[in-house]
Amino acid sequence: MKNKISITDINKLAIPAIIYNITEPVLGLVDLAIIGKIAHNATEAQGGVGLAVGLISTLVWGLAQVRTAISAQVGKFLGMKKLSLIKTLVPQSLYLSLLLGLFFWVITVIFYQPISTFLFHNTNNLTLQFSLDYYKIRAIGLPISLFIAGVFGVFRGYQNTSWAMKISLTGGIINLLLDLVLVHGYGAIPALGVKGAAYASLIAQIIMFLMSIYYLIKKTPFNLNPTLKLNPELKETLKMTANMLIRTLALNATFILALRFANNYGKIALSTYAVGINIWLFSSFFIDGYSNAGNAIAGKLLGEKDIKKLSELTKFLIKINFFVALGLSIIYVLTTKIITGLYFNEATAPIFLTFFWVIIIAQPINSIAYSLDGIFKGLGEAKTLRNVLLIGTFLVFIPLLYLFDFFNFQLIGIWFSFLAWMTWRAGSLLYLFNQYIKNNS
Repeated sequence: MKNKISITDINKLAIPAIIYNITEPVLGLVDLAIIGKIAHNATEAQGGVGLAVGLISTLVWGLAQVRTAISAQVGKFLGMKKLSLIKTLVPQSLYLSLLLGLFFWVITVIFYQPISTFLFHNTNNLTLQFSLDYYKIRAIGLPISLFIAGVFGVFRGYQNTSWAMKISLTGGIINLLLDLVLVHGYGAIPALGVKGAAYASLIAQIIMFLMSIYYLIKKTPFNLNPTLKLNPELKETLKMTANMLIRTLALNATFILALRFANNYGKIALSTYAVGINIWLFSSFFIDGYSNAGNAIAGKLLGEKDIKKLSELTKFLIKINFFVALGLSIIYVLTTKIITGLYFNEATAPIFLTFFWVIIIAQPINSIAYSLDGIFKGLGEAKTLRNVLLIGTFLVFIPLLYLFDFFNFQLIGIWFSFLAWMTWRAGSLLYLFNQYIKNNS
């Protein structure tokens, strides 16, 4: 690496990462737009898919923490120039991801109704049926999603995000084309509605799975050969994974609770919230592209023991992400009418507009939190990230959510809670990073 961290170094990792990061939320928005135009019960269908996608996202985010751990390990050993020491660690981690996915796929499909009732509380029967129809098909891809996430973590630690970009773009295009055909029907193909959207996603995931295997074997020094002897670094990887899992459970508790409260406020509130949270996720994954670059480079710098460059990288990354987030906020302001026209009618658009401005002003704050998230992940500081999320969720987000609900703020209360939660994350991580640099300089 050069004496200074350059924008070129970061962009080589960040731009492909942005593209593969936003593929999933973009497809979620496309799914909601297409489903929202079906002939009958469009609002209930949007809400049902929103519930199912919420549970799938919770499972993927919670269980895919092997990605963060393996990315940090690959980056560190690449910096140490000792990748041979973790050759068996990669396949062991990926097979673990598959097994976790298989287990949770079976459990959640069997017990989907009680799980959804517990998580989402009051749901009308039609919305629940749409949700179940979508989930039963889409959840088949849960083990595949976790495997792909693990492979993407290997790519990131290996300082290459372009392979993940190519895989995601291919899957995204296939998903979109199949959505258009399967949801509304085409020629002899019948309109499958919500089930069509789920089949489209599943087929795209299978193709991405096969591409991931190809790139892993052909482009990296790693393989998928199973070995009975456990790699010495597996214990540390599992420790990081466990801490990140706890962190992500706290993270997902916020999204599940928010979704449950939105569901309690009625079907229109649920459908507008579903669009709002997908825009939030799109923004988060867009900003997180640069954070992924920081993640990859920070792991390598840790292996090289270069604290000065690490500090420079972090300051540079926060600056870039802040302006990226500010740009997104400006775009949302300028395209508000387009967004409301695409997803809502005259009756539902005003409800969306009551909280959309909170999403807009949150983006620059989010950028600081995501930048430092990426750095701490690259450093393998999973314990730090775990503690920040636990405090933020249980002492900031949840108390505010119930407080705003008590005073009948409804949807705007949910988004105020998100804003406070992200402000806590940004401020605390900034303080802790400065302490880390001070203690290791």
